[in-house]
Amino acid sequence: MPAAKVFVDSNVLLYTRDVLLADKAKTASDWLLSLVEANAACTNLQVLNETTHVLLRKRRDLSSDEVFLAVDALGFLGRTPIDEHHVVLARQIRNASQYAWWDCLLLASAFDLGCSHFLSEDLQDGHHIAGLTIVDPFAHTPEQILASV
Repeated sequence: MPAAKVFVDSNVLLYTRDVLLADKAKTASDWLLSLVEANAACTNLQVLNETTHVLLRKRRDLSSDEVFLAVDALGFLGRTPIDEHHVVLARQIRNASQYAWWDCLLLASAFDLGCSHFLSEDLQDGHHIAGLTIVDPFAHTPEQILASV
């Protein structure tokens, strides 16, 4: 069991496939590879579905089947669905943070999965909420985070 468990948000997964932002694509890919090698990466079904939705909508160069295959390949990170327990916790997180509802559901899932960190460009870097530390992947290296716990 790794010392740190890092929940990976959809924006990080999407950056790994970004053909227009090569620097961000490399950074996101490096993060994902480092977390997988450390057995520290996880996500949930909501993130995989968000990733599918965005790729289908924005990546016209990929067929539906290519998108589905790409997302299926990420399924090893986790396919835990959101349930009523997550909704209750997400409401508490929402009241404490004012984050967007969908982000609160992800934070609740990350907490429930036993994560120590939440990797996302979309939330406030360094913010501590529900036992999680928000990490902007473009402000830190995986080594910094994995070594900090």
